[in-house]
Amino acid sequence: MNASRGDPASSSAVRHPDGPSGLLALFTDSIEDYAIFALDADGNVATWNAGAERAYGHPASAIIGRSAASFFMASEVDAGKPERDLAIAVADGHIHEEGWRTRQDGSVFWADVLVTALRGGDGRLVGFGVVTRDLTERRRGDDMLRESQERFRLLVNSVADYAIFVLDPDGYVASWNLGAERLKGYRAEEIIGRHFSVFYPADDVRRELPQQLLRTAFELGRVESEGWRLRKDGSRFWASVVITALRADDGTHRGFAKVTKDLTDRKRNEDALRGVLEREREAAERFRELDRMRTAVLEIVAHDLRAPLSVIQTLAYALESGWDELDDATRRAQLERIVARTTIMSELVENLFNVVRVEAGLEVDRVVFDIGELAVDTVQDALMSPDAERVRILVDGDVSVLGDRAHTWEILANLLTNAVKFAPGESPVTVAVARVGDMVEVAVTDQGGGIAIEHQHLLFHRFSRVSPDLGTPGTGVGLFIARTLTEAQGGTIWVRSSADEGATFTFTVPAAMK
Repeated sequence: MNASRGDPASSSAVRHPDGPSGLLALFTDSIEDYAIFALDADGNVATWNAGAERAYGHPASAIIGRSAASFFMASEVDAGKPERDLAIAVADGHIHEEGWRTRQDGSVFWADVLVTALRGGDGRLVGFGVVTRDLTERRRGDDMLRESQERFRLLVNSVADYAIFVLDPDGYVASWNLGAERLKGYRAEEIIGRHFSVFYPADDVRRELPQQLLRTAFELGRVESEGWRLRKDGSRFWASVVITALRADDGTHRGFAKVTKDLTDRKRNEDALRGVLEREREAAERFRELDRMRTAVLEIVAHDLRAPLSVIQTLAYALESGWDELDDATRRAQLERIVARTTIMSELVENLFNVVRVEAGLEVDRVVFDIGELAVDTVQDALMSPDAERVRILVDGDVSVLGDRAHTWEILANLLTNAVKFAPGESPVTVAVARVGDMVEVAVTDQGGGIAIEHQHLLFHRFSRVSPDLGTPGTGVGLFIARTLTEAQGGTIWVRSSADEGATFTFTVPAAMK
């Protein structure tokens, strides 16, 4: 009965003439990508498949019976490697290695070789099974990769203009090139294993800038920054930095690559240019400010000087033309009016000179003095007797200051003069002096008409007169000068007031250290 090959019942009955061993031989013989052959117990070739012929170049008829040493390099044969490999296979059961093997034509290939000791049922060695695969292409690729890596390593290590090095995942230096040594001053043995925050100024370390940069590089893949960095000797340089996260093919984070370039010269040039532009801007603003001041001065001269001059001219002409007809009382009254107007003009000119003085720059002394005692002296020196008697001075504790005594006297005199000028009748004026933190505050309070909130921002500007309608003379420079003198000593000045409720002007001077 003939059964078809697709019939399972019949296929199970089909047998290779030589049984299972015949199938195995057929299978082995048909493999071309692997050299599969057997050696007898003495190491001579006993079988040979198509893959072996393809790999080694020997036809079966030419190689069977010859020693497996034929496949080894001459130097290895001389060193006894073929015999040693078989001995290891006998001892361990097998040996697996990679190495160079020779073909029939004398060429070599890189082989992956597995030699297995073959034993009979009684445990006696009967031979060896050898499986060989040609890995020359992989070897060539590995060699090219290694050469590429070595060239890259040599390139990185020889670059002198860039610091190129690797950090581990925690930020510790893992490699160091010539450029890094030149730029930062550390030799490799001095810096490898240390945290890269050693390159950052103390302020950057305190605010954890190095860690922030690593976090950003880890999250985004890379980060760029510029800033001051430190060399081994403590000197600083302006650095352009690129930090790149390094990841393996499976995404595992392996560390960071860091490339640093010294841009100090560019930074200096940019700063110099910025300084020139800033100075030009300041000069232009200074010119505009001087132009505004010139305009304001001209307005004051045209208005505030012209008015008293006109009165003086009228009074003087009246006295000159009618002297004989005027009685003594009238003459005296007109002369007093002339004196009053000249006094106003003198104060105006003095104030204008003061503005020019403070605009031209101030020299500030730093001496220790008691500002409470200075307040007493200022009341006596700056105010006439009736006005001086209206002032009450309140001193709380030690009020020694470190500042300029003459400038502070001028500030106090200005505030006291204004206070008695605007306070009604015999109402009191208070000077309160107290230490607040590292400053001493001096507050001058009057019970005058006060200053509306919407006008207070103008008080300390040059030539600004908030209430010219109150009938009190002035040029609007006193508080501007007071502010300038206060700030020159490192203090501040401000006002608290509201309409019809008086005003308190307060300024500060740095307290003397105990």
